[in-house]
Amino acid sequence: MFNITVIQPPYFAGEEPDAKIAAFLENEAKAAKDSSLILLPEYSNAGGLSDKERELRALPRAKEMKKTFSRLAKERGIYTALNVLEEREGKIKNSTYLFDKKGEVAFVYDKIHLPPSEVMLGVERGSGACVCDLDGIRFAFMTCYDVYFNEQIEYIASQKPDIVLIPGYQRGERTDIILAQAKLTAFRCNAFVARASYSMNDEGRGGNSMIVAPDGQILKNLGKDVGSITVGIDPKEKYMRTAGFGGGMVRNDDFINAGLCPEAFEK
Repeated sequence: MFNITVIQPPYFAGEEPDAKIAAFLENEAKAAKDSSLILLPEYSNAGGLSDKERELRALPRAKEMKKTFSRLAKERGIYTALNVLEEREGKIKNSTYLFDKKGEVAFVYDKIHLPPSEVMLGVERGSGACVCDLDGIRFAFMTCYDVYFNEQIEYIASQKPDIVLIPGYQRGERTDIILAQAKLTAFRCNAFVARASYSMNDEGRGGNSMIVAPDGQILKNLGKDVGSITVGIDPKEKYMRTAGFGGGMVRNDDFINAGLCPEAFEK
């Protein structure tokens, strides 16, 4: 059994929210004793901030958090996935680090699709690499705004991932849209989706850290609650369906791929 844990902190609006959120995430992760993989939300080192100057001042915390979650992975013999806003090689990056069971960096995903706020902040978008293999499991990565873009979902689907990791924020997005995005990504990619975000203490917006099965079924969802949830899965499980009414059983992603005709829409 492979146990995925996603953590959802509250969106602190008071003094030093970034420090409070970082401490919450560390404490919650240390309390998750039965995890194989722990996923944290976007901007784990700079959460709760909404102005450029304070976000830039939070960049150094990324280094300490990377050390913390590398150490946790090594001590527990698990995987940890941490998203930080950081300065790397002289550039600002929105980076998701996947640490292996030895605490080593197995993969770094740099967010590809940048909203206006990150463009203004000077974040450099990623080159496009968003899939890696680790210990026989194929991981794919999307970060927050990425989930609006079918181009990335289609690419990930073509790579046949087992688990899609989505550190998110989406503080103002409607709940029904967040749920639809996660379900459809899992369904199209025929993969488990793990999403970690922030609670806005609002039933209608934000929140909804969850784990979704390859058939689009939401296995667990934090909704607006804070804390963590853990779900045991078989990473190699795939959604099998009939190849049309009365047909034989095939992988759902292969059923969709068989009907693709992008040339019909080329000008």
